[in-house]
Amino acid sequence: MNPLSLTYDILELPFNKETVESVRDNFGSDIGKASVYPVYISLKTSYGWTGPQRMIYDTGAVISILPFSYYDILGLEKYAKARLTGVDPQSHIYVRMVKVGFKFVDLQGKASDEFQAWFGIAERDDVPRIIGLKDVNLTHKFSVDAKNGIFRLEF
Repeated sequence: MNPLSLTYDILELPFNKETVESVRDNFGSDIGKASVYPVYISLKTSYGWTGPQRMIYDTGAVISILPFSYYDILGLEKYAKARLTGVDPQSHIYVRMVKVGFKFVDLQGKASDEFQAWFGIAERDDVPRIIGLKDVNLTHKFSVDAKNGIFRLEF
């Protein structure tokens, strides 16, 4: 059996104006763009599977994060309250920790097997949708071809 390979485009985003100007003023050069790894997942709900949900595959994030509106979409009842921090321990977010079934999908209709992973459902909606590494990184091989602007998940 051939392994499943899902291919996604790397998204290049500009840095904010203040960062660009500061780097230019202090180093005399352009900082360029930031590379972001967008993926799609389908989440298991009590009614079936959602359509493709765009997420950011964040190799620096431990826990996957979803906005609060997903709590009702997923039909969840049981959760553990938690406080998650990032690089700055002063910056934090309150979440409902839940175990969620999901599949990686692409826009051509290919999908991975179902996985279970811990997600933090934020207590607010103004957060990005992030795929972190907890329970996720051991399910596939992640490879980047920056020269061609793509990355792959191989299962």
